[in-house]
Amino acid sequence: MSFPLFRLPEVALEEVLKKFNPKEILILTQTSLRTRHRISRHRKSYSVEIRVVRERLESYVNIINTDRKFFRINIHTWVTQFDSSWRFHTIVPVRYEKDALVSFWTQKDIAFQEILDFLNEIFRIKEVSFNINRKSSDSAVHILEHCASKNLKIGSVDWPSFSGDKEVTEKILMASKGASHLNIRVFTSSSMRFDHFHLFRMDLLEMEFAWWMTVENIVSLRNCKRIRLKFLSFTTLSLKQIFREYLKNPGELCDLRINIDYCIRMEQAIEGLNVVRVEEGNDMRGSKYWFSGHNGVKISATMMDWNKTVVIKREF
Repeated sequence: MSFPLFRLPEVALEEVLKKFNPKEILILTQTSLRTRHRISRHRKSYSVEIRVVRERLESYVNIINTDRKFFRINIHTWVTQFDSSWRFHTIVPVRYEKDALVSFWTQKDIAFQEILDFLNEIFRIKEVSFNINRKSSDSAVHILEHCASKNLKIGSVDWPSFSGDKEVTEKILMASKGASHLNIRVFTSSSMRFDHFHLFRMDLLEMEFAWWMTVENIVSLRNCKRIRLKFLSFTTLSLKQIFREYLKNPGELCDLRINIDYCIRMEQAIEGLNVVRVEEGNDMRGSKYWFSGHNGVKISATMMDWNKTVVIKREF
């Protein structure tokens, strides 16, 4: 099938495509392989964000352009009614539902990989974000690793509840290392160890049930800006070590909040440190302390939540 649109010169075609929404462009790519190849030449001119949702009852990929217009590709693995087909890498049955495409696949892992590869061929993907449920952890690891292998930028990874062995947990953390925001609740082996936190460069890291993390792990996260960790098994001495290391080199850290299982005595944790200011506590928090390092670094620390949460901030 031939359209007058594709008789335009490349520069003119590029300007026209910028005015289309994601749904219109993707439908055009299905008219012929020649059209698909022609459109793919202009992928750098059309930016989109991708959100991958992998849940027990539904799975889909959202494509969102700069005008916040979106198109959804739903992924089904059960037989339903279809009236057309789309070519990704393979040809699959589809049907349209308003601003969504329902596609039928035999395996969801393959579906996500082929859809992401197809979208990466047509658009300049600014970032890929993920919403993942606990039941689909193994599958989601493969999708994350696939994005990393394609050098796609990872935006946010929201994983409300994950349970798996230490090998799978390590794979998840490694695959998520390039994310700007990771929110994960980890139920994993007591022997869990991860020594690559120095690779994290996140705007926000939120991790629950992080009791397996060590002082060295916390210090290695200094290249993240904001950190929220819950249920750590730290002592007063552990906290003192963290203070000392961050006073030496805070990296990019702006705000660190650690929820600790044990009662911490802040007065003992700050012994030997250069405390330059103290502000008395109140009913909401304990006393707040400001420290200064030899290289001019300044941080503050206070206890919240009945001495269960330590809040450490970089002071500028």
